[in-house]
Amino acid sequence: MAEGGADGEDSAEVEAELQSDGPAEEATTQGPPAAPEEEEEEEDLLSTPAFLKQKLKVLEKELADVEAATEAAKAEEAEIAGEWEAKRSRLQMDMDNFKARHYNQTIEAQLEARIKVMEEFLPVLDNFDRARASISPADEAETETNARYSELHAGLMSTLEELGLQKIPCVGEEFDYNLHNAIQQVPSDEYDEGIVSAELQPGYTCNEKLVRAAYVMVSAGA
Repeated sequence: MAEGGADGEDSAEVEAELQSDGPAEEATTQGPPAAPEEEEEEEDLLSTPAFLKQKLKVLEKELADVEAATEAAKAEEAEIAGEWEAKRSRLQMDMDNFKARHYNQTIEAQLEARIKVMEEFLPVLDNFDRARASISPADEAETETNARYSELHAGLMSTLEELGLQKIPCVGEEFDYNLHNAIQQVPSDEYDEGIVSAELQPGYTCNEKLVRAAYVMVSAGA
């Protein structure tokens, strides 16, 4: 009888274990429930007017920030462009001034060189003038010789005039301290006071620059 009771108890325990294992396996097989309702609720939240308005405000703020940054960049670009334009203008002005100075210096140097050459020729011109004033041809041969000298003088003067040499007007002109060197002031019935009455030695200019002043006599009036 005791053994029969023990067997009965063992059978009861096995059956209890089987019954307890059944629901546990079933629960393990089913797992956590799906959440489609939560996804729908999240989608509904993203579609609410309040959320969309908030999102619109954020986008508008970002757009405003971008526009402000763009305007700031444009202003900076304009400022930099203005600075570079001012620098370019100053450099261009400096270059133009340099070119002008260089050109003027070159022209001045050329003029000085020409004047120096002319000054070397002035004594020759003076000798020609003195010779012409003193020569009185007595015969045909002397006349021909004098004519050749006159042609030589004319050719020399033509060449010098091409280089810019100009004879200073004297007799009958008002005395000019910049062009005339007065040797003497004499009474004159022909010229008013302060007018050049005689030329003793011709003067010359080159491109309006004095080469040599003319030596003259000035009228003191009647």
